[in-house]
Amino acid sequence: MEITKVKMPQNKYSIKCPYEMTPEGITIHNTANDASAMSEISYMIGNNNKTSFHIAIDNERIVQGIEFNRNAWHAGDGKGKGNMKTIGIEICYSKTGGERFNQAEKLTAEYVAYLLKQYGWGIDKVYKHQDWNNKNCPHRTLDLGWQRFINMVQEYLKGTTEINNNVKNDGSDIEMKTYQNGSTSENVYSDTACTAKIGSLNPRESCDCFGVFNNRAMVRYKVDGSNNYKIGFCKWTGGVR
Repeated sequence: MEITKVKMPQNKYSIKCPYEMTPEGITIHNTANDASAMSEISYMIGNNNKTSFHIAIDNERIVQGIEFNRNAWHAGDGKGKGNMKTIGIEICYSKTGGERFNQAEKLTAEYVAYLLKQYGWGIDKVYKHQDWNNKNCPHRTLDLGWQRFINMVQEYLKGTTEINNNVKNDGSDIEMKTYQNGSTSENVYSDTACTAKIGSLNPRESCDCFGVFNNRAMVRYKVDGSNNYKIGFCKWTGGVR
C-alpha cells in the first residue's frame, strides 16, 4: 500500500482539526465526486470550510491529510462520536462509479483491515456516515450493499485475502512553507507527472507550499484577478524555503 502524507498546516488546525483525538473507530464516506485522492486532500486543506477528513483513497493511492490524533469534521454530528472519535475515510470516484470506484473501494477495504489490525479493533468499529446523522453516505457503497463492503474488509481480516503490509509512506511531512517563483512564469499542473496544465505563477510570485511529492512542489496560489485559489504541482522546487 502506498500512503502519501500531506501535512495539515498548523494555522489550519482551528478550522479543520481543532481537537486532540484518541480514535475509537473508522467512518466510511463516498466523495460524491470524481477527483483523485490527492486532489480531494489538496482541496480540503486549501479551503477554509469547516469540513475535513483524515484520509482519501482512490484506485491507486491512499492520501492522508490529518493525523489520527486530531479530530475532523466529517460525520455531521457536531461534537459527537463520529467527528470526535473516528477516523474519516473518503472513497473517491463515487459520482460516476465504474472500475475506478471499484478499485478504490477494494483498496479502502484493505486499508481499513490494516487499521483494524493496527489498533486491535474488530469489524464492529467500522461505521458508515449514515450511522451518525442519517445522511445517505457512503451513497454508492450503500447502493451496492454495505454488508458486501464489510465482507470485503473481513476477507482481509481473516487472511482470505492477504493484506499488503509493505506500507510505503510517500510524500513529505514538512510544515507548510513559502514557494517563491523565479524570474519567469512557472506552469502549474494538476498531477506530479506534469501532463495537465491548470494555471501558472507570475514571475517572483509567492504562494503556499504544502510539500514536495515525486520531486514536484505542491502549491496553493491565488488566481489572478480573483479571491479564488487553486492547488497544483510545479516542476521546479528550488524556490521552496
